[in-house]
Amino acid sequence: MVAKSSGEETSKTAGEGIVIHTNEPYAPDNNPYGLPPGGQYTHKTLHFASRLPRWLFSILPTTATMLTEESWNAYPFCVTQYTNAYLGDALHLTVTSAHAADRGTQANATGLGASDLAVRQVDYINIACGADADAAAVRAYVSGAGGGGRAAAAGVRRGPLRPRWFAEGDGGGVCMCAYKVVKLRFKVFGLQTRAESWGHYYGFRAAFAGYHRKLWMWLDEWWGLSVADVRAMEEETRRRNDAAMAAAAAVGGP
Repeated sequence: MVAKSSGEETSKTAGEGIVIHTNEPYAPDNNPYGLPPGGQYTHKTLHFASRLPRWLFSILPTTATMLTEESWNAYPFCVTQYTNAYLGDALHLTVTSAHAADRGTQANATGLGASDLAVRQVDYINIACGADADAAAVRAYVSGAGGGGRAAAAGVRRGPLRPRWFAEGDGGGVCMCAYKVVKLRFKVFGLQTRAESWGHYYGFRAAFAGYHRKLWMWLDEWWGLSVADVRAMEEETRRRNDAAMAAAAAVGGP
């Protein structure tokens, strides 16, 4: 469902969105993080000027409001790195993910070294927690309740989520946890602490919660998809994103 989310994000604001350059299996010589062989490599450009806080946007040139995203996905592991031509070595940003069929009980799912563990801060994100409408919708969702969908056709029923759905024994069943390690360094004098704090909370925590909420709510659409189905969806998303970005550029979008 990364493809669907990418399509939703493109051109919400004129000229902003995601351009997909490469989506292919990675070769042995393109595996800098030592992931298992046979995974998928993606290369994208993210245009996101309107997402930046005003205090940061006002001092950055346009070229600094674009990120290059490279991702190596070898489920259940994935590493994504972000770079910026303007900031260069002043920006270091990676997200390492590990997915496991547990309830967030692993102490070090991504294999961090002792020095990283010493400074790590752990934050638990519950997709159904909160008083907002999105959280309420997540709690109430029942797959197939709308009268159909891939999950319902396969006899799969999920939801609604109980108040402590993630706890052992509450409803039983299988639970998956996505463990993510975000490493962010923004070495710009006078902005480092503020930018890093903003990036961790608004740039990633909110994004992780929002995306995984969507993943749950779209279960009837993705359940049972084959790899070929996913690749076809990704290619269609690439074409639509390119068309949307080109249309924005034609009318003078940023």
